[in-house]
Amino acid sequence: MALTSLSNASYIPVLGLRPAEMQALDELPERDKDQLLPLIQLGPWVGAHNFASSLAKLEESFGNRPVFVTLCDREQSIGDRSVHREIAALRSPDRGYDEWCLFLEQQPNFIPAIQIESITNLAAQISRLYSLGRGLIIPFEQRSFAGIDSISRAVSAQTNGGANVCFFLDFGRADKDLIFSQAKAKAAIAGILENAPNSRVSISASSFPESFTAVTKQEIFERSLHMLLKADFGTKLIYSDRGSARAERQTGGGGTPAPRIDYALDQEWKFFRSDDSTDRYAAYAEQAKAAIDDPNWDKNLRVWGTQMIERTALGDRSAIVSPKRSTAARINIHLHRQLHYGRPSDLYETDDDWLD
Repeated sequence: MALTSLSNASYIPVLGLRPAEMQALDELPERDKDQLLPLIQLGPWVGAHNFASSLAKLEESFGNRPVFVTLCDREQSIGDRSVHREIAALRSPDRGYDEWCLFLEQQPNFIPAIQIESITNLAAQISRLYSLGRGLIIPFEQRSFAGIDSISRAVSAQTNGGANVCFFLDFGRADKDLIFSQAKAKAAIAGILENAPNSRVSISASSFPESFTAVTKQEIFERSLHMLLKADFGTKLIYSDRGSARAERQTGGGGTPAPRIDYALDQEWKFFRSDDSTDRYAAYAEQAKAAIDDPNWDKNLRVWGTQMIERTALGDRSAIVSPKRSTAARINIHLHRQLHYGRPSDLYETDDDWLD
């Protein structure tokens, strides 16, 4: 029996082992954590020397609940610490990704991802990981979409037509043009379901903006594409995005971002950005007040992220005072909203106590 039924999964956010994403996950209501089925990109924890620190941080944030797991992008795990060597070993295709399989066998709450960078001994890898009885996820980046047909056939042959298997199609960094991927995505999904009729499919991307100059709002294009495809595939399709995080890590060169408060809605993000960063406390407080005064603000939505914005507006200097904390608040709200998308009554049921 699989660790969790994919028929009950409504949202598979892709999250990295980075401080803002882990704090956002940690601060979710326990009820949300019980329903969420994230795909965690395992990588080095900030400053840690050993991979065990990464696993400990994930457990601290999400407990021992079922999670899909894959490895982070290669460039995120390059270095000379022990953790980098450990991840390199997990990525090795030797003996049908033997090190990866051994690692997963020792982590009972991890739902395995099949690694497809090398398809040598693919059948053996599928058989070994599926035999754990937890289910599987098969991640495809755009560059590997050409292999979907042959790999989905191989997976189907060993998993009863894809039972408890999710095929995950990742469009990576995206913008409004993601909508034009509908035909490509539709053809890929149809092919997968023809080969593996008992499986489910998730389409993912990250359309969160790279720049905010003169930008006050943006449509969540991942949700828009999902709704277009859902008309054809119904419950066979599971929604995914990157939890409003970016697909690629930002590197230096741009300085500290201007103070900004982001507010996640069901189908768009609202941005409240200050051009004055001389007093960051005042700037964040001003933008938090603007968010709360906006007609889209929902005073009845009581999660950690909204409380952080409210505290910031009141001048609390332990609330949002940095880009990291602002990002964590946005991701926290976004995860909660997307988990309960289309179910307004569930949106307001949290198990945490809040103070006005």
